[in-house]
Amino acid sequence: MKKWLTLSLAALFVIGCAPKATVETPTVPMAENTQSEKKMYLGENPSNDFYLQQEHESYDLRPVQKLSLRESIVQNALMYLGKRDGGDCSGFVSLINYKTGAPFYKEKELSQSFDNARKSRAMFNLMSQKGNAYETRLPHLGDLVFFENTEHKPAVKTKGKGKNKVAVKKPSVQVAENITHVGIVTKVEPDGTVEFIHHSNGKNILDYMNFNYPMLTNKDGKVINTYMKRCPSKGGAAQPQCMNIAFFVAYGTF
Repeated sequence: MKKWLTLSLAALFVIGCAPKATVETPTVPMAENTQSEKKMYLGENPSNDFYLQQEHESYDLRPVQKLSLRESIVQNALMYLGKRDGGDCSGFVSLINYKTGAPFYKEKELSQSFDNARKSRAMFNLMSQKGNAYETRLPHLGDLVFFENTEHKPAVKTKGKGKNKVAVKKPSVQVAENITHVGIVTKVEPDGTVEFIHHSNGKNILDYMNFNYPMLTNKDGKVINTYMKRCPSKGGAAQPQCMNIAFFVAYGTF
């Protein structure tokens, strides 16, 4: 009896300690970080790559600055620097006026401001009528600049017939200001130097004028006055009677 009881207990012990069936749970691999993120840890010196990443991120966050109307005028005008677009001074101004949304004038109102054949004169007339022509202060970027009596040669007409024709000089138009040229202000320096772009001698160029230093063409290593007309050389001496300042009439704003 005791022997049977002992065997029974042993069998129960073996059954109770039998290992249970285990179900293996598949492991999900960790997703790899596809972005190579530069991190800096405490006590670590930042690398060049870290600084570059920060700089690129700051670029992405910066808003793109919108150009003002005057900045757009200057930008559009300088796109044609050294080119022949416009054909002449007023044609160049008309081109920039059209490309920038007509800040200077509308064609209909300009057509009512002609008192001779010159479009530059009509622009001056229109701005004068609006009270937008001035001469005693420095201009703003994008303002127009007007000049008078800039013709290189006077117009001529002929008198007589056949071989008896005689060339006779035709006088300039007799108006208060004989406006013959126009440009666009592109820069105004602290020392009073005004840079402007205009169509002259077949292409669009930059020129300068400074009323604070009328006897100088250069100051502190930069150009401050340039010539509207060629003058006979006088040993390198400045000749203000041929500079832009001698032909200046007014600025025109909007």
